[in-house]
Amino acid sequence: MFFSPKKLLLHSRKNKILNAWKLIAAFAAIVIICVSIIVWASSYMMANSILEHSRESAKELIKQTSKNIQTVLEQLDDFAMTVSRDNKLATYVLEYDNIEDEEEKKQKLELIDEILNKYCKTREEIDHISIITKNNTHILNGLKQNLLSDLNIFNFDVQAFREGNKKSLWLSTHVSDQNSKLSASEKGKVFSIVKGIYSISTLKSQETIIINIKESYLHDLIADIKFLDESNVFIISGDGKYVMNTQDNNLNGQPVKYSFTNEILDKKNGEDIREIDGKKYLITYNTIEDINGTELKWTVVDITPVSSIIKGIKTEMRNIFFIGILCIVFGLIISTLITRVYDSNLDKRYAEKHSIIMERERLATLGQMVGGIAHNLKTPIMSIAGGLEAISELIDEYDNSIGDEEVTREDHHEIAADILNWVEKIKPYCVYMSDVISAVKGQTANLGDSTTLNFTVGELVKRVKILMSHELKKNKCRLNTIVNVDENTTIKGEINNLVQIMNNLISNSIEAYNGESGEIDLILQKNNNNLEIVVRDYGCGIPEKVKEKLLKSMITTKGKNGTGLGLYISYSTIKGKFGGTIHIDSEEGRGTTITVVIPII
Repeated sequence: MFFSPKKLLLHSRKNKILNAWKLIAAFAAIVIICVSIIVWASSYMMANSILEHSRESAKELIKQTSKNIQTVLEQLDDFAMTVSRDNKLATYVLEYDNIEDEEEKKQKLELIDEILNKYCKTREEIDHISIITKNNTHILNGLKQNLLSDLNIFNFDVQAFREGNKKSLWLSTHVSDQNSKLSASEKGKVFSIVKGIYSISTLKSQETIIINIKESYLHDLIADIKFLDESNVFIISGDGKYVMNTQDNNLNGQPVKYSFTNEILDKKNGEDIREIDGKKYLITYNTIEDINGTELKWTVVDITPVSSIIKGIKTEMRNIFFIGILCIVFGLIISTLITRVYDSNLDKRYAEKHSIIMERERLATLGQMVGGIAHNLKTPIMSIAGGLEAISELIDEYDNSIGDEEVTREDHHEIAADILNWVEKIKPYCVYMSDVISAVKGQTANLGDSTTLNFTVGELVKRVKILMSHELKKNKCRLNTIVNVDENTTIKGEINNLVQIMNNLISNSIEAYNGESGEIDLILQKNNNNLEIVVRDYGCGIPEKVKEKLLKSMITTKGKNGTGLGLYISYSTIKGKFGGTIHIDSEEGRGTTITVVIPII
């Protein structure tokens, strides 16, 4: 058979096209296989990386949550101490058991009830206060009943408290002993602190006071913290029972049925991945050992499904796989379009994660400061309380003098002058507390929620000093503040962001002294149309290799306890939100100087 040259050429072209398609198909198959392998390997590595990061983040978050709960419980313990040391209450309770006349006993009970209501009135978290006298009479909101016959819940605990000569005793969540109108739930569940009642004249307590706190107070405290949606956060007591289960409060006071409960109670702090009912969970936990020296042994636990942590990885794997196929089929134009869409989604996700990282760092910093702020407020609160007590006594004196012919007009003026004197003494403490509360309130808001677009140098310095005072004092460091610019100079931006950055820089300087005392300089000065904020320490300095990377990537020299965020995030915020920059000058063994440059209005 013979073919014409035209038919031969056509046949040759068909073969070339067929071979080309075969080559393209083979190439496409190779690319698809490679893309599949790369996507699978990448998703596996990303899942492991995200999971590892989540383990550290969850561990830090549960640790800060425990610190916040501990701080709140310490404040409740201080409140219980105040009530138990009320001299009038102690006197009335001691006298109550020795009164035989029923009418007189009723009057004494009314006085006790008045004091208890006074304390409960200003504390919404308090369900009720119980008093057990030395004769085992139970006094509750003006009602009394025999402890031995009606209060079996407290029999063992109160007896153990009295016989053990303990200063305090914490009771985990239990059903309230009285259907109080202030009950925290339908079942009236509370957790309690037990203390002895002391007066000025008694060195040994014979009466017992029980402060019962609503379980909802503890629930709301945990609910305000941002855990993953599928997380289950709960608190376990030392005997393996629920103190607080945020998902089902009916379980509060019931034994925890997880097989690993005893193990985490023994370990006290840490994280682990366990399989529960065929599903893997990330479990992080941290134990609060004591409250102001009183044994507590509550363990805060967070259980999160591993699938919820890495749930986006499989979806992304399929997206990337199809993007690869579309790139082969439709060519460079379609691949470019898809790449742009993908990059846009990636940028959005990066921005969201950046926001989450900033929020976590803010919460971590706030958690560290809460204890210090509470400590700073103790002195003014005690001073104000003392002043109010003195004013109360002067008012009683004034009231008793009315109608007394021996008391002259000048005596009345003298009492009034004393009252005004005490008011003037109290005012500075009120102003200081107002400043502290304003500073803390600013930092508790999300960094992006601030409505203050402009602020002054004076406001910035004032907030930084208040928020960092306890941390500086605790680490024996002194902050030398030099303001070489008008304090009314206006800075454009959100004050919360700049306060967070200044706190980070000062914290870094504190850590540069490695636990030793040291000097830290905070200098604010004007340079042309820029404000220069200088933070200088004379500590260990930064290695040259690390210094080169500080403003380019998230890097830490603090090991697993470091976030790797400080200077990198600070630089990004200064550049993006204030239009400024940061300069670093450091030498090992001599110290570090960080200069923040911001344009001013």
